[in-house]
Amino acid sequence: MDAPQQTRSCDRNRVAKLGTKQRGSQQICIPLTQDRYDAIWNDPVLVRDHLGLLIGEHPEIFPSSAAHGYQLHGHLPESKKLPGIRLRQIRMREGVFTLRPSFVFAYMTGTLDDLENPLLLLSVRTPIWIVTAIYGRNDMFWERLLERSGRNSLVGTTVRVAEQMPKHLAADEHHLKWRGAKGLANNRISATTRP
Repeated sequence: MDAPQQTRSCDRNRVAKLGTKQRGSQQICIPLTQDRYDAIWNDPVLVRDHLGLLIGEHPEIFPSSAAHGYQLHGHLPESKKLPGIRLRQIRMREGVFTLRPSFVFAYMTGTLDDLENPLLLLSVRTPIWIVTAIYGRNDMFWERLLERSGRNSLVGTTVRVAEQMPKHLAADEHHLKWRGAKGLANNRISATTRP
C-alpha cells in the first residue's frame, strides 16, 4: 500500500509566539535545616515570615515578581521516597512554584545527611558496588545519583558578587584549530597550545 508519508513542518527561524511561558525550573530550593523545617513547615505564618526574610536577603533565588507578593498555594502529597517530607507551593505572577528545603536532595532521593558520605566515596572513584555493599540500596540507585549530580551547569548559575568570579569563567570561549594546532579563543584573548 502506498500511504502518504506523514511529515511535520520545521521552521528553525520562526518567531516565538507572544504570551508563551518560558520553560525552566518551577522548583525553588530554599535554605532550611531539618530542625527548622519541622518547626515551621506546617504553620503558614511562620513559613511566610521565613520566605519574607529569604526574599529580602536572597532575591536572586526567587522570580522577580516575588518582591511584589505571593500566595501560599498548599502542600504536595507526602513523598513516597522520603516519608514525612511534604513540599509546599507558592503562587506568583509567573505561575506556581514548588519550595524544596535545602536538606532534601534533588529528585527527593534522600536527605543530604544520608547521602553525604556515599557521594564522598563516589567522588573519589570508589566502585559503585562497594558503596552499595556499605550503604545499601542498589547499584542503579547510586549510578543514577552520580549521573544526576553532573546535570548542574555554570550556565544559569546565579553569581552574587561578580568581582569574585574567576575571569576565565566569564570569557566566551570555544576551541578551534589555528595553524594546525588546537587553540582556545574568546572575546578577550587568544592562545594556542602546542603538542
